[in-house]
Amino acid sequence: MTQVIRAYVGSLLGFLLLDALWLGFIAKDNYTQAMEGLMRDKVHIWPWIVFYTLYCMAMVYLVIRPQFNAEKASGVFIGGGVLGAAAYGAYNMTNYALLADWPLGISLQDWVWGAVVTSLSSYCGWRLARR
Repeated sequence: MTQVIRAYVGSLLGFLLLDALWLGFIAKDNYTQAMEGLMRDKVHIWPWIVFYTLYCMAMVYLVIRPQFNAEKASGVFIGGGVLGAAAYGAYNMTNYALLADWPLGISLQDWVWGAVVTSLSSYCGWRLARR
């Protein structure tokens, strides 16, 4: 059980740090410009809390836990990338299909980011679980 908790904490911390850098600095202007008319004046925080909590649980269950005894991290990176591509792809392509002003460029950028951040966060959780 301790290994699962460490995996969760590691993936959550990795995800929060990487996503904060991405959304707060690296891609902030791209998102702001592309979604200018779609953004709220006041951001709702609770959906982020729910997403980060559940998504990191999914990372642990689907990606990290099956790799607890693996000697190499390649399965974690690949599994995280697949989970991220599936989850972020579903979100972005659904939004693009249904919402009139949803920008395709941001969808593609966010889709790739989802695969990368999930892969790296899964690795963070896996590394901490193996300590």
